[in-house]
Amino acid sequence: MNHLTRKIPISETDLSQTGNARRQALSLAAIMEFDDLRQGQLAIIVTEAARNVAAHGGGGEILLSPWRQGNISGIDMHALDKGRGIRDIASALEDGFSTAGTPGNGLGAMSRLAGCFHIYSTPMHGTAVFARVLRTAHDMESELPAYGVSAIVLPYPGETVCGDAWSVDRAPGRSVYIVADGLGHGAAAAEAAQEAIRVFHLTASDSPTQILSEIHGALGKTRGAAVSVAEVLHDERVVNYAGAGNIVAAVASVRKTKNLVSMNGTVGHSVAKIQQFAYSWEEESALIMHSDGLATRWNVEQYPGLASRHPALTAGVLFRDFCRHRDDATILVSRI
Repeated sequence: MNHLTRKIPISETDLSQTGNARRQALSLAAIMEFDDLRQGQLAIIVTEAARNVAAHGGGGEILLSPWRQGNISGIDMHALDKGRGIRDIASALEDGFSTAGTPGNGLGAMSRLAGCFHIYSTPMHGTAVFARVLRTAHDMESELPAYGVSAIVLPYPGETVCGDAWSVDRAPGRSVYIVADGLGHGAAAAEAAQEAIRVFHLTASDSPTQILSEIHGALGKTRGAAVSVAEVLHDERVVNYAGAGNIVAAVASVRKTKNLVSMNGTVGHSVAKIQQFAYSWEEESALIMHSDGLATRWNVEQYPGLASRHPALTAGVLFRDFCRHRDDATILVSRI
């Protein structure tokens, strides 16, 4: 399945874009074989979200990200704007508050229909709404791993494939994450990134340095990539990290952000040294990894309380505020 995010711009004045967002959501749901009930729920959620972005956010964007974890799959929706924000979220969740007269009656209905629903909003700095719809009524949010992960993967404008890729491998007490950014964009970049993911899954039980070394050997036949691997040992509260190239990684908590060190080079061609570093973390921390499709000047501490919220909100807010929109862009956020 293609896990690329679909981005639908939402204008304050062009209401036809709300219909486009709904059609895109239903198209994606059909590809993923959502049952009729879940398709209807997704349609209401996306329609309400798009109308809120237009009416109250001054325009923005809807992101639709398909995913699969084990036997469970679904679509994650982000509704992102830079509008005036929501001062009283509790009141906004009452039916009729935000979009009175629209199908579903606003944020309250969205929160009931979604399998997972979260809002982050700051006055005069915009709102991020996250809603997850699972494929069938038999899929349960509670069956997903305790250490939630959220990712947004957007190809270079006009491309149908993405030169970025990510994945995660889980074992009891251990999660291993990878983000790969093939050089350039288009099919050749995607080939390099996907080869990195293939080798990752063959070697995920190894250390980050071993995984990265194996990927380095395999990518010689491609144009190469920037690749980073993070091993999270949950019980020990340790992240072991190895990277080469310009993947940005950090461990963020409500009090501070630790940037993780990558070495210079291009995996598959020229890497001076593959080295692993260990980092400890506090409670309520998140691992953040992204490609250079996002600017690096962000600081989670400038968003009060964001680091302790659902990882999808962190991914959405940083994407909204720092995506360059002129390259492949991937951001992965996981609670650790």
